[in-house]
Amino acid sequence: MELFGRAFAALVFATVLAGPRSAVAQAPYPNKPITIIIGWNAGAQADVLLRVLAQEMSKEVGQPIVVTNKPGAAGLLGLQAVKNAPPDGYTLGFSVSSNYLIAPFLNPEAAGMLENSTQIACFFDYQFALVVRSDAPWKTWAEFKDYAKRNPGKVNYATSGVGTTQHIIFERVAEKEGIQWTHIAYKGGNETIQGLVGGHIDAAIQGPGDVVALLRDGRLRMLMSLDDARWEVAPNAPTIVESGYDFSAYSKACLHGPKDMPEAIRAKLEAAAAKFIRDPASAYSEKAKSMGVSVTYIDGKTYTKQIQNRAEGFRTIIGTLGLK
Repeated sequence: MELFGRAFAALVFATVLAGPRSAVAQAPYPNKPITIIIGWNAGAQADVLLRVLAQEMSKEVGQPIVVTNKPGAAGLLGLQAVKNAPPDGYTLGFSVSSNYLIAPFLNPEAAGMLENSTQIACFFDYQFALVVRSDAPWKTWAEFKDYAKRNPGKVNYATSGVGTTQHIIFERVAEKEGIQWTHIAYKGGNETIQGLVGGHIDAAIQGPGDVVALLRDGRLRMLMSLDDARWEVAPNAPTIVESGYDFSAYSKACLHGPKDMPEAIRAKLEAAAAKFIRDPASAYSEKAKSMGVSVTYIDGKTYTKQIQNRAEGFRTIIGTLGLK
């Protein structure tokens, strides 16, 4: 009996100890604030839209979602911070397609970024336009292209960095056309457009958040969309495909988490994001529309497959161009 009493007491004691631990382990997600790390400066197009989406999602999941900026190395610092975080759903990240399609072939530290992530949802398209000042001599893409071909090395254009999607695509245009022009890399979209408006460069390739307002007030002229669709603000500017090329820019803005994030957590975050991305009346959709940004929704698993299917093509392009 004494032995039985001791065993029973031990069982009760163990149950008391295990109870709180079990309760903690089974606490519903999320039960504390969530952080999203973005590797860009505050105020950029992606930062603005991400913050609005985070506010919307926080209402759905019942916890604050805080956006933290960690700029540097073309977004790599932010990606690495997410990669090294616990896969518990409390540290998420912002990424663009070039982080997976371009960066790994240019920077060994970026290798394996897709494999070391859990994709959640894409929430807008990164569109790109070739723009010039309104007083530039070129009224159309054909005029700009012909001038560049006749004047090797005389034309320059700028993007927000070496190895960006717009840089890769436009250098592929140069390769196909036999054009020699000079690429100038700025630190970001704002600096690029300031350089163009200030007369320091001939042309620039940037997104809606940087150029739409200037297109509307007539300070810039759009010559071509590097995307698959024309822009509403410049309906007469052809797409790159309409201009005779069999390629276009592919760049999505997405939420992701570390590798091995539980599917239940990933799915919950994806559903929370999708609710507001798909709703044209949401604060997120309204903000994107006001900035001229094309809202898109792609679920994380589909997006992962799209990146995997395109990776080899980008590897080939980068190798052909000799970029390092």
